[in-house]
Amino acid sequence: MSLRRDAAMARRVRSFAAVLIVLMLSAEAADAIPGASLPPMPLGVVLAGLLMFVNFVDPTRDPRVSQKVAVQRRTIELVLDAVIVFAAIWLVGLNPASSLWVLLLFPITQSVLRLEAKQMALSCAVLFAVYVGGELWAASRFEDLKFDLWTTLQHVAVLLVVGGVVANYRQLNSVFSMALNRRDTEDTEQERRRDPGDGFAVVYIDIAVADGLPSQVAPESLREVVAKRISGAVRMEDQVLTSDADAFVVLLEGLHELMDATVVGERLLKRLESPVSVAGRSVEVDPRVGVAYSSNRVGNPDDLIEAAGRKAFRARRNGDDRLVVHDTSDHLESAVG
Repeated sequence: MSLRRDAAMARRVRSFAAVLIVLMLSAEAADAIPGASLPPMPLGVVLAGLLMFVNFVDPTRDPRVSQKVAVQRRTIELVLDAVIVFAAIWLVGLNPASSLWVLLLFPITQSVLRLEAKQMALSCAVLFAVYVGGELWAASRFEDLKFDLWTTLQHVAVLLVVGGVVANYRQLNSVFSMALNRRDTEDTEQERRRDPGDGFAVVYIDIAVADGLPSQVAPESLREVVAKRISGAVRMEDQVLTSDADAFVVLLEGLHELMDATVVGERLLKRLESPVSVAGRSVEVDPRVGVAYSSNRVGNPDDLIEAAGRKAFRARRNGDDRLVVHDTSDHLESAVG
């Protein structure tokens, strides 16, 4: 969820940067590039289009993308953002009078929004090194350009100050995150207020005890406590069933899309993260959640239960993510096989 919140904020910043690139490049003179020049306005449109393309391929929009893959693609997104900005600066803004160096605030802001402190510092250091190196290269290649160390240091200082302010007041961007975090306590009310959809889903929760069940705790008592936690995380109209001694099934109706079911699965994982108290003993459970979704409720949910259960069992056996989603484009597999 944190990756999705950060990615949603990054998409908005990227859209703003796309508009800013077009405006700033259109304000540049046509001969701003030493040597063979390119028209700044068409270039700005192309670069803005590339930024928007990065927005559209954001992997966090797909709930079936694992966290590991999302983190890897996040790095690719940040690199693409920086490359696009440097393309604008180097192709148009080599003129010392150009103000396109301000566009570096965009990749700096993206790093602040999406990376931890050490990664953010490393990203900013790389950005500044590439910027200074590019200025030195341009001055050595074009005779009508001179490298001004003092001006370059001023640019870096301004970027450092602004980047530091953004990093120190990162909580300001959590105004958007807080609105999403409130869903942890208000999801039930929000879901009730929405018009019901035609979708139907099964959330299969496979439970295992991390360090073994204490001898003083009966399996039935643990199952009862876990069932109460699960029931408290879903709507009143959702059905919570016991599949067997170590698994539960939640039947969800009136959904609009797969994301509605994955939100419930993530909420259940969060509820089961903390140890449960059973017969005076603290027990840590290790859940695996499988989600299967159908856009239409047809017949009984047995096929979806089999599909979600199979995904959860495979995730535990292979050490995969704790939340896995059945790909509805595939044929439902039989648990007998």
